Amino acid sequence: MEMAASIAKSIDVEAYERFLENPERNTDYWKIRKSLNEAKQHTAALYVYTLSFDDPNSRPKVMIAGFPSDDRNYYDIGMDCLVPLDQIKEAYAGKPYFTGKISDPHYTEYISAGAPIVNKAGETIGFLSIDIETTMLDRIDQTVVKNSTLGFILSGLLIIVLVSSFMLIQKWYNHELKKQVGDTEETYHSELHSLIQSVRSLRHDFANHIQVLNGLLKLGKQQEAIDYSNSMREEAQLLYKIPIQSNNPALSVLFQTKSLSAQSHNINIQFHHSNASFELIQPTDLVKILSNLIDNAIDATKEISKENRSIEVYCEKRNHEYIFRVTNSGSEISQEELTKIFIPGYSTKSGENTDKQVRGQGLYIVKQIVENYNGRIIVESLNRKTSFEVRVRV
Repeated sequence: MEMAASIAKSIDVEAYERFLENPERNTDYWKIRKSLNEAKQHTAALYVYTLSFDDPNSRPKVMIAGFPSDDRNYYDIGMDCLVPLDQIKEAYAGKPYFTGKISDPHYTEYISAGAPIVNKAGETIGFLSIDIETTMLDRIDQTVVKNSTLGFILSGLLIIVLVSSFMLIQKWYNHELKKQVGDTEETYHSELHSLIQSVRSLRHDFANHIQVLNGLLKLGKQQEAIDYSNSMREEAQLLYKIPIQSNNPALSVLFQTKSLSAQSHNINIQFHHSNASFELIQPTDLVKILSNLIDNAIDATKEISKENRSIEVYCEKRNHEYIFRVTNSGSEISQEELTKIFIPGYSTKSGENTDKQVRGQGLYIVKQIVENYNGRIIVESLNRKTSFEVRVRV
Protein backbone atom coordinates (compact mmCIF):
# COMPACT_ATOMS: atom_id res chain seq x y z
CA MET A 1 0.00 0.00 0.00
CA GLU A 2 2.86 2.39 0.78
CA MET A 3 4.59 1.61 -2.53
CA ALA A 4 1.31 1.99 -4.44
CA ALA A 5 0.64 5.37 -2.81
CA SER A 6 4.18 6.53 -3.60
CA ILE A 7 3.92 5.54 -7.27
CA ALA A 8 0.45 7.10 -7.56
CA LYS A 9 1.90 10.45 -6.48
CA SER A 10 4.83 10.21 -8.91
CA ILE A 11 2.95 9.71 -12.18
CA ASP A 12 1.83 12.59 -14.45
CA VAL A 13 -1.79 12.94 -13.30
CA GLU A 14 -2.69 15.47 -16.04
CA ALA A 15 -1.43 13.13 -18.76
CA TYR A 16 -3.38 10.29 -17.19
CA GLU A 17 -6.55 12.41 -17.17
CA ARG A 18 -6.08 13.16 -20.86
CA PHE A 19 -5.60 9.45 -21.51
CA LEU A 20 -8.85 8.59 -19.71
CA GLU A 21 -10.69 11.04 -22.00
CA ASN A 22 -9.37 9.09 -24.99
CA PRO A 23 -8.19 5.64 -23.77
CA GLU A 24 -5.94 4.66 -26.69
CA ARG A 25 -2.22 3.89 -27.09
CA ASN A 26 -1.35 7.51 -27.63
CA THR A 27 1.54 9.69 -26.40
CA ASP A 28 0.08 10.00 -22.88
CA TYR A 29 -0.41 6.22 -22.76
CA TRP A 30 3.23 5.49 -23.57
CA LYS A 31 4.46 8.15 -21.16
CA ILE A 32 2.46 6.65 -18.26
CA ARG A 33 3.41 3.10 -19.28
CA LYS A 34 7.13 4.00 -19.21
CA SER A 35 6.90 5.55 -15.72
CA LEU A 36 5.00 2.51 -14.43
CA ASN A 37 7.63 0.18 -15.88
CA GLU A 38 10.40 2.14 -14.13
CA ALA A 39 8.47 1.90 -10.85
CA LYS A 40 8.09 -1.84 -11.41
CA GLN A 41 11.86 -2.26 -11.84
CA HIS A 42 12.65 -0.16 -8.77
CA THR A 43 10.24 -2.06 -6.54
CA ALA A 44 10.88 -5.58 -7.94
CA ALA A 45 7.12 -5.95 -8.27
CA LEU A 46 5.41 -8.48 -10.51
CA TYR A 47 3.16 -5.86 -12.13
CA VAL A 48 2.38 -2.16 -11.74
CA TYR A 49 -0.77 -0.87 -13.44
CA THR A 50 -3.70 1.51 -13.20
CA LEU A 51 -7.32 0.55 -12.63
CA SER A 52 -10.65 2.13 -13.39
CA PHE A 53 -13.70 1.46 -11.19
CA ASP A 54 -17.08 2.09 -12.80
CA ASP A 55 -19.27 0.05 -10.44
CA PRO A 56 -18.63 -1.38 -6.93
CA ASN A 57 -20.32 -4.62 -7.99
CA SER A 58 -18.34 -5.22 -11.19
CA ARG A 59 -14.74 -6.02 -11.99
CA PRO A 60 -12.30 -3.10 -12.26
CA LYS A 61 -10.63 -2.47 -15.61
CA VAL A 62 -6.88 -2.44 -16.25
CA MET A 63 -6.08 0.76 -18.11
CA ILE A 64 -2.26 1.01 -18.32
CA ALA A 65 0.31 -1.60 -17.20
CA GLY A 66 4.01 -1.03 -16.73
CA PHE A 67 5.88 -2.88 -19.54
CA PRO A 68 8.93 -1.93 -21.62
CA SER A 69 8.11 -0.07 -24.82
CA ASP A 70 9.56 -2.89 -26.95
CA ASP A 71 7.51 -5.56 -25.15
CA ARG A 72 4.95 -6.89 -27.65
CA ASN A 73 2.97 -8.63 -24.89
CA TYR A 74 0.08 -6.31 -25.52
CA TYR A 75 -3.20 -6.49 -23.70
CA ASP A 76 -6.50 -4.91 -24.28
CA ILE A 77 -7.09 -1.56 -22.58
CA GLY A 78 -10.02 -2.08 -20.22
CA MET A 79 -9.49 -5.80 -19.57
CA ASP A 80 -10.92 -7.24 -16.32
CA CYS A 81 -8.79 -7.44 -13.14
CA LEU A 82 -9.04 -10.17 -10.48
CA VAL A 83 -9.23 -7.88 -7.44
CA PRO A 84 -11.78 -9.43 -4.97
CA LEU A 85 -15.17 -7.76 -4.48
CA ASP A 86 -14.47 -6.59 -0.89
CA GLN A 87 -11.42 -4.66 -2.07
CA ILE A 88 -13.34 -3.31 -5.07
CA LYS A 89 -15.85 -1.69 -2.69
CA GLU A 90 -13.02 -0.08 -0.67
CA ALA A 91 -11.38 1.23 -3.84
CA TYR A 92 -14.69 2.54 -5.19
CA ALA A 93 -15.05 4.51 -1.95
CA GLY A 94 -11.64 6.06 -2.59
CA LYS A 95 -9.78 4.10 0.09
CA PRO A 96 -6.47 2.21 -0.22
CA TYR A 97 -6.82 -1.56 -0.29
CA PHE A 98 -4.82 -4.77 -0.13
CA THR A 99 -5.80 -8.31 -0.96
CA GLY A 100 -5.01 -11.74 0.35
CA LYS A 101 -3.33 -14.35 -1.81
CA ILE A 102 -4.83 -14.47 -5.32
CA SER A 103 -4.41 -17.63 -7.43
CA ASP A 104 -4.37 -17.21 -11.18
CA PRO A 105 -3.53 -19.90 -13.78
CA HIS A 106 -1.59 -17.41 -15.88
CA TYR A 107 0.00 -15.13 -13.25
CA THR A 108 0.53 -17.85 -10.55
CA GLU A 109 -0.03 -16.66 -6.95
CA TYR A 110 0.29 -13.04 -5.91
CA ILE A 111 -1.05 -10.37 -3.59
CA SER A 112 -2.20 -6.95 -4.67
CA ALA A 113 -2.43 -3.49 -3.11
CA GLY A 114 -3.77 -0.23 -4.42
CA ALA A 115 -3.88 3.50 -3.72
CA PRO A 116 -6.10 6.19 -5.27
CA ILE A 117 -4.85 8.49 -8.05
CA VAL A 118 -6.07 11.97 -7.14
CA ASN A 119 -6.13 14.97 -9.48
CA LYS A 120 -5.56 18.60 -8.58
CA ALA A 121 -9.25 19.04 -7.76
CA GLY A 122 -8.96 16.29 -5.11
CA GLU A 123 -11.02 13.83 -7.16
CA THR A 124 -10.16 10.14 -7.38
CA ILE A 125 -9.74 9.41 -11.10
CA GLY A 126 -8.41 5.87 -10.75
CA PHE A 127 -6.23 3.53 -8.79
CA LEU A 128 -2.57 2.62 -8.91
CA SER A 129 -2.19 -1.11 -8.20
CA ILE A 130 0.91 -3.19 -7.56
CA ASP A 131 1.20 -6.99 -7.53
CA ILE A 132 3.88 -8.93 -5.64
CA GLU A 133 4.62 -12.62 -6.05
CA THR A 134 4.02 -14.68 -2.95
CA THR A 135 7.25 -16.54 -3.67
CA MET A 136 9.06 -13.29 -2.86
CA LEU A 137 7.21 -13.09 0.43
CA ASP A 138 8.09 -16.73 1.12
CA ARG A 139 11.75 -15.93 0.51
CA ILE A 140 11.51 -12.93 2.82
CA ASP A 141 9.85 -15.14 5.43
CA GLN A 142 12.55 -17.79 5.12
CA THR A 143 15.29 -15.15 5.28
CA VAL A 144 13.77 -13.55 8.36
CA VAL A 145 13.43 -16.92 10.09
CA LYS A 146 16.97 -17.91 9.13
CA ASN A 147 18.47 -14.64 10.30
CA SER A 148 16.40 -14.70 13.46
CA THR A 149 17.13 -18.30 14.48
CA LEU A 150 19.98 -17.30 16.77
CA GLY A 151 17.84 -14.55 18.25
CA PHE A 152 14.98 -16.99 18.81
CA ILE A 153 17.33 -19.44 20.53
CA LEU A 154 18.84 -16.74 22.73
CA SER A 155 15.38 -15.36 23.54
CA GLY A 156 14.20 -18.85 24.44
CA LEU A 157 17.21 -19.44 26.65
CA LEU A 158 16.68 -16.04 28.29
CA ILE A 159 13.04 -16.89 29.00
CA ILE A 160 14.08 -20.26 30.47
CA VAL A 161 16.69 -18.55 32.66
CA LEU A 162 14.20 -15.90 33.80
CA VAL A 163 11.49 -18.46 34.58
CA SER A 164 13.99 -20.70 36.39
CA SER A 165 15.35 -17.73 38.34
CA PHE A 166 11.83 -16.66 39.28
CA MET A 167 10.96 -20.18 40.46
CA LEU A 168 14.19 -20.42 42.49
CA ILE A 169 13.62 -16.99 44.04
CA GLN A 170 10.03 -17.92 44.84
CA LYS A 171 11.17 -21.21 46.38
CA TRP A 172 13.84 -19.41 48.42
CA TYR A 173 11.32 -16.77 49.51
CA ASN A 174 8.80 -19.41 50.62
CA HIS A 175 11.57 -21.24 52.51
CA GLU A 176 12.67 -18.04 54.25
CA LEU A 177 9.05 -17.14 54.98
CA LYS A 178 8.41 -20.55 56.56
CA LYS A 179 11.65 -20.20 58.51
CA GLN A 180 10.64 -16.75 59.78
CA VAL A 181 7.18 -18.03 60.73
CA GLY A 182 8.77 -21.02 62.48
CA ASP A 183 11.19 -18.80 64.38
CA THR A 184 8.36 -16.46 65.36
CA GLU A 185 6.24 -19.35 66.64
CA GLU A 186 9.19 -20.79 68.55
CA THR A 187 9.92 -17.42 70.17
CA TYR A 188 6.23 -16.92 70.94
CA HIS A 189 5.91 -20.35 72.58
CA SER A 190 9.11 -19.79 74.55
CA GLU A 191 7.95 -16.44 75.89
CA LEU A 192 4.46 -17.78 76.56
CA HIS A 193 5.94 -20.66 78.55
CA SER A 194 8.04 -18.17 80.54
CA LEU A 195 4.95 -16.08 81.22
CA ILE A 196 2.94 -19.12 82.36
CA GLN A 197 5.76 -20.15 84.69
CA SER A 198 5.80 -16.66 86.19
CA VAL A 199 2.02 -16.71 86.73
CA ARG A 200 2.27 -20.14 88.37
CA SER A 201 5.00 -18.85 90.68
CA LEU A 202 2.89 -15.83 91.62
CA ARG A 203 -0.13 -18.06 92.20
CA HIS A 204 1.95 -20.30 94.47
CA ASP A 205 3.28 -17.30 96.42
CA PHE A 206 -0.22 -15.87 96.70
CA ALA A 207 -1.54 -19.12 98.18
CA ASN A 208 1.32 -19.12 100.73
CA HIS A 209 0.62 -15.49 101.70
CA ILE A 210 -3.07 -16.24 102.26
CA GLN A 211 -2.18 -19.21 104.49
CA VAL A 212 0.21 -17.08 106.58
CA LEU A 213 -2.35 -14.29 106.99
CA ASN A 214 -5.05 -16.80 107.89
CA GLY A 215 -2.74 -18.41 110.52
CA LEU A 216 -1.81 -15.06 112.09
CA LEU A 217 -5.47 -14.01 112.36
CA LYS A 218 -6.46 -17.35 113.94
CA LEU A 219 -3.73 -16.87 116.52
CA GLY A 220 -5.05 -13.39 117.25
CA LYS A 221 -1.87 -11.68 116.09
CA GLN A 222 -3.57 -8.84 114.29
CA GLN A 223 -0.60 -6.44 114.26
CA GLU A 224 1.65 -9.10 112.77
CA ALA A 225 -1.03 -9.75 110.12
CA ILE A 226 -1.20 -6.03 109.33
CA ASP A 227 2.58 -5.78 109.03
CA TYR A 228 2.62 -8.84 106.81
CA SER A 229 -0.13 -7.46 104.55
CA ASN A 230 1.79 -4.16 104.26
CA SER A 231 4.86 -6.02 103.03
CA MET A 232 2.64 -7.85 100.54
CA ARG A 233 1.25 -4.50 99.34
CA GLU A 234 4.75 -3.15 98.68
CA GLU A 235 5.59 -6.28 96.74
CA ALA A 236 2.36 -5.94 94.73
CA GLN A 237 3.23 -2.35 93.84
CA LEU A 238 6.52 -3.53 92.39
CA LEU A 239 4.68 -6.21 90.48
CA TYR A 240 2.35 -3.74 88.79
CA LYS A 241 5.11 -1.32 87.92
CA ILE A 242 5.10 -0.99 84.14
CA PRO A 243 8.54 -0.94 82.51
CA ILE A 244 9.55 1.82 80.14
CA GLN A 245 7.70 1.75 76.82
CA SER A 246 9.65 1.14 73.61
CA ASN A 247 9.24 2.38 70.05
CA ASN A 248 9.72 -1.24 69.04
CA PRO A 249 6.47 -3.19 69.76
CA ALA A 250 8.32 -6.49 70.14
CA LEU A 251 10.55 -4.99 72.85
CA SER A 252 7.55 -3.54 74.70
CA VAL A 253 5.96 -6.98 74.93
CA LEU A 254 9.28 -8.56 75.91
CA PHE A 255 9.83 -5.99 78.67
CA GLN A 256 6.39 -6.70 80.11
CA THR A 257 6.98 -10.46 80.12
CA LYS A 258 10.48 -10.33 81.57
CA SER A 259 9.46 -7.74 84.17
CA LEU A 260 6.76 -10.11 85.42
CA SER A 261 9.16 -13.06 85.37
CA ALA A 262 11.86 -11.17 87.30
CA GLN A 263 9.44 -9.77 89.90
CA SER A 264 8.01 -13.24 90.53
CA HIS A 265 11.51 -14.09 91.81
CA ASN A 266 11.78 -10.85 93.83
CA ILE A 267 14.33 -9.44 91.41
CA ASN A 268 14.51 -5.69 90.93
CA ILE A 269 14.73 -5.25 87.14
CA GLN A 270 15.24 -1.88 85.46
CA PHE A 271 14.91 -1.06 81.74
CA HIS A 272 16.87 1.83 80.24
CA HIS A 273 15.74 2.53 76.70
CA SER A 274 16.37 5.22 74.08
CA ASN A 275 13.91 6.37 71.39
CA ALA A 276 15.48 4.10 68.75
CA SER A 277 13.16 1.59 67.07
CA PHE A 278 15.99 -0.81 66.06
CA GLU A 279 14.21 -1.43 62.75
CA LEU A 280 17.34 -2.82 61.06
CA ILE A 281 17.17 -5.96 63.19
CA GLN A 282 14.38 -8.49 62.65
CA PRO A 283 11.93 -8.38 65.61
CA THR A 284 12.30 -12.15 66.15
CA ASP A 285 16.09 -11.84 66.25
CA LEU A 286 15.92 -8.89 68.63
CA VAL A 287 13.60 -10.80 70.98
CA LYS A 288 15.82 -13.88 70.88
CA ILE A 289 18.94 -11.89 71.78
CA LEU A 290 17.44 -10.02 74.74
CA SER A 291 15.18 -12.85 75.88
CA ASN A 292 18.07 -15.29 76.23
CA LEU A 293 20.34 -12.73 77.92
CA ILE A 294 17.62 -11.67 80.40
CA ASP A 295 16.67 -15.29 81.13
CA ASN A 296 20.31 -16.09 81.92
CA ALA A 297 20.48 -13.01 84.14
CA ILE A 298 17.33 -14.09 86.02
CA ASP A 299 18.71 -17.62 86.49
CA ALA A 300 21.98 -16.25 87.87
CA THR A 301 20.37 -13.58 90.07
CA LYS A 302 17.75 -15.71 91.78
CA GLU A 303 20.53 -17.84 93.32
CA ILE A 304 21.61 -15.00 95.62
CA SER A 305 19.82 -13.34 98.53
CA LYS A 306 16.68 -11.32 97.73
CA GLU A 307 18.03 -7.96 98.90
CA ASN A 308 20.91 -8.18 96.39
CA ARG A 309 18.93 -9.31 93.35
CA SER A 310 19.02 -6.74 90.54
CA ILE A 311 19.09 -6.66 86.74
CA GLU A 312 19.57 -3.71 84.43
CA VAL A 313 18.73 -3.80 80.73
CA TYR A 314 20.09 -1.11 78.35
CA CYS A 315 18.89 -0.67 74.75
CA GLU A 316 20.21 2.31 72.82
CA LYS A 317 21.58 3.57 69.52
CA ARG A 318 24.90 5.36 69.75
CA ASN A 319 27.37 6.44 67.04
CA HIS A 320 25.86 4.23 64.30
CA GLU A 321 25.71 1.26 66.63
CA TYR A 322 22.91 -0.64 68.31
CA ILE A 323 23.94 -1.43 71.88
CA PHE A 324 22.12 -4.00 74.03
CA ARG A 325 23.49 -4.66 77.50
CA VAL A 326 22.15 -6.88 80.29
CA THR A 327 23.85 -6.59 83.68
CA ASN A 328 22.95 -8.72 86.69
CA SER A 329 24.18 -9.14 90.23
CA GLY A 330 25.36 -12.58 91.29
CA SER A 331 28.31 -14.91 91.23
CA GLU A 332 31.14 -14.06 88.90
CA ILE A 333 31.97 -16.20 85.86
CA SER A 334 35.54 -17.44 85.86
CA GLN A 335 37.92 -16.78 82.98
CA GLU A 336 37.91 -20.46 82.11
CA GLU A 337 34.10 -20.52 81.94
CA LEU A 338 34.03 -17.35 79.83
CA THR A 339 35.86 -19.25 77.07
CA LYS A 340 33.16 -21.97 77.06
CA ILE A 341 29.84 -20.22 77.67
CA PHE A 342 29.02 -19.90 73.94
CA ILE A 343 29.62 -23.58 73.24
CA PRO A 344 26.29 -25.35 72.49
CA GLY A 345 25.00 -27.17 75.56
CA TYR A 346 27.51 -25.68 78.02
CA SER A 347 26.17 -24.06 81.19
CA THR A 348 27.78 -22.46 84.23
CA LYS A 349 24.70 -23.19 86.32
CA SER A 350 24.98 -26.06 88.78
CA GLY A 351 22.39 -28.44 90.16
CA GLU A 352 20.79 -31.67 89.08
CA ASN A 353 17.50 -30.05 88.02
CA THR A 354 19.18 -27.51 85.78
CA ASP A 355 18.34 -27.58 82.11
CA LYS A 356 21.93 -27.04 81.05
CA GLN A 357 21.24 -27.58 77.38
CA VAL A 358 18.61 -24.88 77.20
CA ARG A 359 20.79 -22.31 78.93
CA GLY A 360 23.86 -23.24 76.91
CA GLN A 361 21.86 -23.26 73.69
CA GLY A 362 20.50 -19.80 74.53
CA LEU A 363 23.93 -18.16 74.53
CA TYR A 364 24.89 -20.11 71.43
CA ILE A 365 21.75 -18.81 69.66
CA VAL A 366 22.62 -15.24 70.70
CA LYS A 367 26.13 -15.65 69.28
CA GLN A 368 24.81 -17.01 65.96
CA ILE A 369 22.31 -14.16 65.52
CA VAL A 370 24.83 -11.46 66.42
CA GLU A 371 27.35 -12.89 63.93
CA ASN A 372 24.68 -12.87 61.20
CA TYR A 373 24.48 -9.09 61.69
CA ASN A 374 28.30 -8.79 61.78
CA GLY A 375 28.07 -7.73 65.41
CA ARG A 376 30.09 -8.62 68.50
CA ILE A 377 29.49 -9.69 72.10
CA ILE A 378 31.45 -8.30 75.06
CA VAL A 379 31.28 -10.19 78.36
CA GLU A 380 32.51 -8.82 81.68
CA SER A 381 32.21 -10.46 85.10
CA LEU A 382 33.73 -8.45 87.98
CA ASN A 383 32.82 -7.37 91.51
CA ARG A 384 29.89 -9.79 91.69
CA LYS A 385 28.32 -8.35 88.56
CA THR A 386 28.12 -9.91 85.11
CA SER A 387 27.43 -7.95 81.94
CA PHE A 388 26.64 -9.16 78.42
CA GLU A 389 26.87 -6.40 75.81
CA VAL A 390 25.87 -6.82 72.14
CA ARG A 391 27.00 -4.24 69.55
CA VAL A 392 25.73 -4.17 65.97
CA ARG A 393 26.91 -1.64 63.39
CA VAL A 394 24.12 0.14 61.43
